[in-house]
Amino acid sequence: MSLTRVWTPTSNYSSGGQKRLLCIHSMEGFTGANGAYDCAKYFQGDVGASSQVCIDNNRGKIWECVDRGYGSWTQCQYNSVSVSMEQSGYASWSRDYWLTNRSNQLHNVADWIAEESRKLGIPIKRLSASEAQGGSWGICSHSDLGPQGCGHGDPGAGWPWDVVLDWAKGGSSATGGEFMAASTADGAGRLWHACIWTDGKVNVKPPDQPWRAVDMSQSGAKGGADISYVPKDDMIVITYINGAGNVCTYHQPATGGGFTFTNRGGEAKG
Repeated sequence: MSLTRVWTPTSNYSSGGQKRLLCIHSMEGFTGANGAYDCAKYFQGDVGASSQVCIDNNRGKIWECVDRGYGSWTQCQYNSVSVSMEQSGYASWSRDYWLTNRSNQLHNVADWIAEESRKLGIPIKRLSASEAQGGSWGICSHSDLGPQGCGHGDPGAGWPWDVVLDWAKGGSSATGGEFMAASTADGAGRLWHACIWTDGKVNVKPPDQPWRAVDMSQSGAKGGADISYVPKDDMIVITYINGAGNVCTYHQPATGGGFTFTNRGGEAKG
């Protein structure tokens, strides 16, 4: 869902550089009903700290404190290259606690990741500490940035990365049905997702629609499914590897309505 961003500006920021990291934090507090608002108001003080956004369990709403083009003061030497998100909670929380008690918050985080990824071209990819510190593009924890990133340990070992990133890509970990998800934006900025279902069928999730198989007769996909947008043809293209190792391709116009993916290359069946 599209997030409502409540502008709650702070003067605690500096100039930014080219953004390559989306950095996940926990506030180490502010766990009340309006924790994100309370944290955003805290950042307005003379506290030497800030974040681009603050997120809590209020579904669909986040508080924005620093424009993404600037450097918020939350990960030390990586401020200029990072877009940061502070979420209500503690790094000591278990995976079960996050998923059971903070589902709305985690969905908000996933939506924020998806929006920032589309805006900045940062891939929805979980980075290792060496990748985050070494110049790679993707998503990291505060702890991944080490001493030069302020030396903190949030959001903690229990934070459910797999679930949140799956949601950010348009999947639903609750069903357990899809994997290898990929995404692309069409000319109108709408997000499309593709994956290989556990039954071997290539599935697609058009904008604001549920997942569905691109071809009910197709089966045996083993690799992909990659999805891209071709502007000159206004075409969504899905490519995958079938069971025989052949590259197969499906095409559909991005606009015009309907659901008419057509096999344009390789064999449909694996």
